[in-house]
Amino acid sequence: MGTQQQSGLTAQQKQQFYEDGFLLVKDLLPQQALQPLMDELSDKVEEGTRAAVNAGVLDASKTFDDEPFETRLGLVSLACSDPNWIWRNSFSHQKIRTAGMYTLRTAPELLDVVGSLIGQEILAHPQFNFRAKLPKQDITVIPWHQDLAYLIPEEAGETLVVNVWLPLARAYKENGCMQVIRGSHRYNLVPHNYNDPTPGHTGGKGISEQELPPGDIVTTELDVGDILLTSERVVHRGLPNTGNTVRWSVDTRYSQIGLPTGRAHVPGFIARSQKNPESVAKSHHDWNRQFS
Repeated sequence: MGTQQQSGLTAQQKQQFYEDGFLLVKDLLPQQALQPLMDELSDKVEEGTRAAVNAGVLDASKTFDDEPFETRLGLVSLACSDPNWIWRNSFSHQKIRTAGMYTLRTAPELLDVVGSLIGQEILAHPQFNFRAKLPKQDITVIPWHQDLAYLIPEEAGETLVVNVWLPLARAYKENGCMQVIRGSHRYNLVPHNYNDPTPGHTGGKGISEQELPPGDIVTTELDVGDILLTSERVVHRGLPNTGNTVRWSVDTRYSQIGLPTGRAHVPGFIARSQKNPESVAKSHHDWNRQFS
């Protein structure tokens, strides 16, 4: 691991983000920011594995109890009669507003970096995801897209929404890391006319190859603790996972408090505020109370 990122971004890093539409920050997050969520997800793998055994789709002798976080889900899934069974029942379309996710989304190191771009009045945006991209799993391959296309552009078109994409296990080309097109955020919203034909695809709306804006394609390999910052307009995609580890990742977005999120019907939570510190969510319970 290299030298830990100092608080916030440097002027040079901010300039690079605005020019390129993305920025890779190495060695930012300490393990204590990530481990609670990783432990929760490990527990979900265990629960999903036991459920698969109980459902008769997994042999009880093939639960791979001693395998590490980055490989176990892939191995037990491959051993199931339906390789997507655990993923579909335990990990697809689930939003986990847990203590671990709250800890990660409010990590001071993360908020310092985000605050360098949008100021210190920070809303943890309603749109966030954790992802478990399994080896050789076609339905989780995300095509070229802009995040703004998945919001309501008419509402959020003037809002800088900073997305933080981060791995919970090493992300590299073979296991499906991210690719971004440098400078593509300057082309506003590109038509998203492509729909992935794979049956059961989880997010197949994207940009067709012939409509891609020009720019260098950058493959962003990340270690655990690294983050990739992207703007809401930069064109990016996740590569197929042809490796043998699960590409565990989180994407968590942030915008300035009070600006339209493009998700008005779903609450976010206040992660940092110097003007109204009493409004900051103190735990995942505060976050969840907004949904009751």
